[in-house]
Order: sequence, then structure tokens, then C-alpha cells
Amino acid sequence: SKQWYQRRVRADSSSKTETKEDVKLYVNEQRFPQTWTIVRVLLFVVTFPLCLVLGIIRLFIGLQALVILCLMPKRLKLRRYFLRLVLMLIGVFVNIQKPPNQDSKPSVIVSNHVSVLDRLIIECSLMCATLSVRDIPLLIRLVIGSLDLTPRHEAPPPTTVAKAHLETSDVPILTLPEQMMTNGRGILKFASWPFSISANVQVVCIEIQRFHVLTPHLTYLFSSPIGDFFWTLFCPAHWANVRYLSVGDDWREKNPEQRALHAQNLIGTELEIPALKLTCHDVNEYKKSVVKQRAKPVDIDSLVRQVIEVLPNIPESEIRADLMRTKDTTQTIYNLVRTAPKEVKKPPKTTTTKSSGQGSLFKDPVARANMLELKKAELIADGRRRYIEKHGLDIKP
Repeated sequence: SKQWYQRRVRADSSSKTETKEDVKLYVNEQRFPQTWTIVRVLLFVVTFPLCLVLGIIRLFIGLQALVILCLMPKRLKLRRYFLRLVLMLIGVFVNIQKPPNQDSKPSVIVSNHVSVLDRLIIECSLMCATLSVRDIPLLIRLVIGSLDLTPRHEAPPPTTVAKAHLETSDVPILTLPEQMMTNGRGILKFASWPFSISANVQVVCIEIQRFHVLTPHLTYLFSSPIGDFFWTLFCPAHWANVRYLSVGDDWREKNPEQRALHAQNLIGTELEIPALKLTCHDVNEYKKSVVKQRAKPVDIDSLVRQVIEVLPNIPESEIRADLMRTKDTTQTIYNLVRTAPKEVKKPPKTTTTKSSGQGSLFKDPVARANMLELKKAELIADGRRRYIEKHGLDIKP
């Protein structure tokens, strides 16, 4: 099935290009899901004191254990077993489904980015140092070992720091080419610079499941590393599956861009999620647009009237529902035209003397489907024409 999924991902990537509007499919805008039920709320109220006490105990145990880890040398094998024990104490159970090859000694380790503890999870099975870790708590940064502690405006390029490290040490460099956490439904486009450090690369994929009554997300668009770490302590348990993947025989013949794409597709195939063309910059732009939408007040009624002028055949309730989510007329028009919703207005009145041909049309499912497709095509063409005329675009209808 994985071979079939790999062929499907390649076909989809060649025929479909993700747009910035699709970013919201791969990030969470809130910590908790939208589906709240009375049972879940009652369970949360009952278990909240227990989870709070558990989080406080884990916090003190974890801080003391991380201080001990800072004093233990990285080459000590006992350190990795002790780190796994520490993660178990804070509720993260690490399962190495596909262990690394003991004969191979990689120079660079690349992995997908799903949580603030990804670096610690990988170090449970393979010692490593890391770059660009200012986005995580200081104590965890000291535990995993940071190679770049200079201020941002004085910091040298990461490839220079990594190559200088590898000249004097055999400890591999851990990088997260996505450069931003997502909700796990897709793999952001990998940056190519980690693959220019060395051709000796080990690809790792991480999958984390969280067990909690309300199932809070591992991270969301406006979360902080400290907040993500707190919710890790607060939740009863996490199950982290780690798999070390083989890159293939033709790996060294590829350039850094090709290696980045190959590694991204490799992890996407293993996790059965799409390899996206979206980058961390697209996510940051989407984050800025969400902040602007939340900052300014929006008159939904006036926006609804503007959309109705362009798409008069779309029901007002459907337009209002989409505008409540996007707060933007252009985006709503794009969504409605792209999805081509069915006409749900009142059907045209029919006379009492129906012909036998019209009656058979509504009874025949094939004829009815053809009629709906025709109506949908007319709706799209009419909406596109109105949109072009309203905005004066120089586009052939």
C-alpha cells in the first residue's frame, strides 16, 4: 500500500499546487478543537485537578532531571537511556519502531517537526547536536547542545557553523528543515541548506499521539514553546513513534534541492500524508493575515451585500457562513466559485401539466446529475464574469 500511496502523492504533487489559502488546512488556529460536548466538558472539570497536580510534579522532576542531563557527556550511552526515562516521567513514551543502522555514522540528521520535544525524542536513540534552537526553552537547549548561541544579527550562516563542528567532532547535526511546526496533516517544503552540509544524511520521521479528554493540539499558530511544553506536562500521556528511514543508493548523486525533495517525500510516504509545496514563509504570511483580520472590526452585513452583487445565485446563509470564517470578500468569492456549491434556493415552480419527458428527467439519476453539472457550470461562468466586470480585470471570460 505504501508503493501505491507514493505513486498517488507524486501524481497529486505534479497536478496540484497548494495556494496560500490552503495553509489553514495544515495549521491549528486554536489550542483546542471546535467540537466540544457536554460529556467532554464534565470529564475535563473532573480530571483538571488531577492533571494540574500531575503537571506540577512532572515540572519539578523534569527540571532536576534536565539539570543532570546537562552535566552528562553526550557520548555516554547511559545518557540516552536516562533521557528516555526522563521523558517517560513527564508523560512521553518513546517507541523506536525502526532503529538506526548501527554501522552507519551520519553527519546530518533531518526530521519532520511536530512538537517542541522532537529534538529530545530523537536523542533518545542517537546522539546529536542541533542548530537554531532559540525557539525552545533554554534548559532544553542546553540539554541537546546548541552550536549557535550568538545573537541573531551576529550569527554566521548555519552551514558554516555545522561544517566547522563536523571538522572537529563526529557528533551528527540534527536539523528540522520544515522550520515550523504544523498540525501533522502535511509536510512543509524542506529547506535545502541542511542537505548541503554533507551527503551523509539520516532521515527520521516522528509521529506523536496525545491522550487527553479534550485532545488539545501539540501546538497551534500562536503558541509559544513554553506553552507547548506546559501542555505536554499537563496531558496524561503521549506516544511518540520514531522511524529511521533509508535514503536509497542514488542519494549522493543528487544536489541539495533534490535531496530535500526526496527526504520530504520519503517522510510523507512513511506517514501517509502529502508532501506540500508550502513553506514556513507561507505559514508566517498566513499568521500575519489572521492577526490583521482579528485586529480590525468587520461589518459582516456589508461584506455579504458585496458578495451578493457578484454571486446573486448563492444563498445568503452560505455566503455569511464563509465570511464569518474568512472576513474577506475576495477570499469568500474564490471559495464559493472554486467549490461550486449546489443551488439550494427554491426550485422553479412547475405547472401541473408536466410532460412525460420532464418527469422521467427527475426520475433518471443520470439525467438529473447531468442537469446539476450544467447548472454548476453556468453558476461558475456567471460568477466569474461578474467578478471580472466588477473589478475591471483584463481576463478573457
